[in-house]
Amino acid sequence: MKNLIQLITLTLALSFSSFLIAKPKVLTTTNIVQDLVQQIGGDQIEASSLMGIGIDPHYYKATFGDMRKLAHADLVFYNGLGLEGRMQSVLENLASLKPVISVADYLNQDDLIYEQDVIDPHIWLNVRLWTQAAKGVQATLSEKLPEQADYFSERTEAYIKELNDLHIWIGEQINTIPQNQRILITAHDAFNYYGVSYGLDVMGLQGINTTVEFGLNDLRLLKEVIKQRQVKAVFMEPSVPKRSIESLIAGVKAEGGQLKLGGELLSDTLGDQKQGTDTYIGMLRHNTNTIVKALK
Repeated sequence: MKNLIQLITLTLALSFSSFLIAKPKVLTTTNIVQDLVQQIGGDQIEASSLMGIGIDPHYYKATFGDMRKLAHADLVFYNGLGLEGRMQSVLENLASLKPVISVADYLNQDDLIYEQDVIDPHIWLNVRLWTQAAKGVQATLSEKLPEQADYFSERTEAYIKELNDLHIWIGEQINTIPQNQRILITAHDAFNYYGVSYGLDVMGLQGINTTVEFGLNDLRLLKEVIKQRQVKAVFMEPSVPKRSIESLIAGVKAEGGQLKLGGELLSDTLGDQKQGTDTYIGMLRHNTNTIVKALK
């Protein structure tokens, strides 16, 4: 930590000067937050993220290379609410030297979901909340680059229209699933915001934090729910090991039940350009199509 502070102190003046002489370097933790910032900042910023495709932010630990990127960044955005668990102290210390902002701070706190007195950090899976975050990013970028405020405002207005259309579309698609089949079971409990927003019962083998392993009791409870609700399919996530869902499917089949893998849902990370899931909107369209196809 001492080395990080020294590195940041040495480069601080140079970092802030880039707001005046070049595109500001905006660094984010996850690629989901990066996409949000890029949608608002457009070509007036240079945005990048520490965590790439398939990276689990719950487990992520900053490398020395990350420390250098943090030191040279003009502005840092992160999700917050404990998502970047192992990086939390680094980000908090960095905030005393440069702007480091949690997008969760932009949200109406009454809209947050609690699970056993812990706030669920997966806020982006509710499009309405992510719209609030977009407005917050706009305000911050406009404050740092006031000469580009109109540009950021125009981009935000256009992006929010896209998000509103996405929100309506998701609701329409989920409504095509019979009511008694609207139960979403995934590798870890990341989809509560999605479920509340669009009318799905949501359960996960692991809790909201993937650092907590599932046990035999978790398997037993889910198998009972699957039997009672006649669940057709469950879903895996690229940032969570396959073994959890594979164990569940095998356990159900061993007891004479029928359960299939419904596909892969993106939760803590975006996907790739080839699949069209390298943006927030592409990710949620993919997730929704996968859910509807498997449960309908």
